[in-house]
Amino acid sequence: MRLNGEVKRVPNELQHQTIDRIFEQNPSMEGVYPGKSRYILEAFFLDSGGLELFDLGCTPISRQVFGLGGTAPRERGFKITDACIGCGTCQRLCPQHCIEAGVPFSIHQKSCLHCGRCFEICPAKAIVRR
Repeated sequence: MRLNGEVKRVPNELQHQTIDRIFEQNPSMEGVYPGKSRYILEAFFLDSGGLELFDLGCTPISRQVFGLGGTAPRERGFKITDACIGCGTCQRLCPQHCIEAGVPFSIHQKSCLHCGRCFEICPAKAIVRR
């Protein structure tokens, strides 16, 4: 899982209540921050941003993208432009096997791990960041 976005601090008057709730749901934290030492922490929440869920247990991997807090999912990864010369280097060396032949070749985004290998090896420099 990958989370990104804008973080906001929980208001001061709710800090202790929120931290207590976090500790109730994660009892092992008491061993790290015993007693009132837990209040050195600052509670926060993700106000808006994105979430990517990766299923690494299948080949090719599967990736789902979600927007949080009304934010549209952000495009990440790479795409192949019209500068593609059709050599197939990217397709042969893609560890996820998610590049399809065509004019230009294309990256199956739901299976792309965003490793950047295709970007690095393309002899025509036809692959760009999204």
